Amino acid sequence: MRLRSTIIGWVSIPVNEPRAGASTLVGLRFELFVQDVERSVRFYSSTLGLEPPTTWSPDGYVSLSAGVVKIGVQHLANLPAGHHFSPGRLAGPRGVGLEIVVEVDDVDLAYATAAAYAERCGGSVEPLDDQPWGLRDFRLVDPDGYYVRVSSHRR
Repeated sequence: MRLRSTIIGWVSIPVNEPRAGASTLVGLRFELFVQDVERSVRFYSSTLGLEPPTTWSPDGYVSLSAGVVKIGVQHLANLPAGHHFSPGRLAGPRGVGLEIVVEVDDVDLAYATAAAYAERCGGSVEPLDDQPWGLRDFRLVDPDGYYVRVSSHRR
């Protein structure tokens, strides 16, 4: 069944109805353009347990992962000429208008770990809190200003 809104002109496709010609989504990875790759690797490894590959270089692209979560970091100077994130666009704070959400099974344990390392690794952590919508979470700000919410359902 398709619903059509005459007010704004959008078409809604129910979740169980396949879309003709559409590819299947198989994953999601964030790529962050940073000032210092080594510092970012240390931050995400220490605070969230995301691990880089066995061999990696701070001069290149580094994919950090744990379970199904993947975050790539790359020095912003390595972006090719003409890339959407030109030096002018990256001159201000990073991640403005974006909140990266990482879901965990034990947010209290994640908070204890992140709180112990965030500032030592160049970032910050906001307090753990229960939300009225049934989640318990806290937020991290990484060394480049990217905003990460770490969340799980309240027990």
